Amino acid sequence: MSLPEGDGLSTDTVAEINVTPMIDVLMSLLIIFLVAAKPPAKHQQPIAIPKDAPPQTENDPNATLLVKIDAEGKVSVGKTAVAPGKDALVQALKDSEKAQADGKVAVKADGKVSYGAVIDVMAAAREAGISSVGIASERL
Repeated sequence: MSLPEGDGLSTDTVAEINVTPMIDVLMSLLIIFLVAAKPPAKHQQPIAIPKDAPPQTENDPNATLLVKIDAEGKVSVGKTAVAPGKDALVQALKDSEKAQADGKVAVKADGKVSYGAVIDVMAAAREAGISSVGIASERL
């Protein structure tokens, strides 16, 4: 059976690309990127800048106890020299009333002291039950 001509049915294919869906997708992406790239609102967060702390001396009762390591590797807890060895340092820190009462010490080492020696002192302080071990630095 053949189709009569002029019935409105065409077998020709359309060779054009339908760009409408592509434009819709591109416009959606453009809107998403514009919303995502929007600068944040200018919200100012109030901050409190601390004032310079008063300088502390070694005789200050409120100062943190210093564990010093000199260039030769000799350790002292406060003003008291400690015999060489980790066990002697642990015992000195356990005997220190200030270290036990405050629960914190600061390690101050000479620039020529090796990193490992500082870590050993910090480990000894932890072993002595000191919960907060810090590093003392020079004021810039």
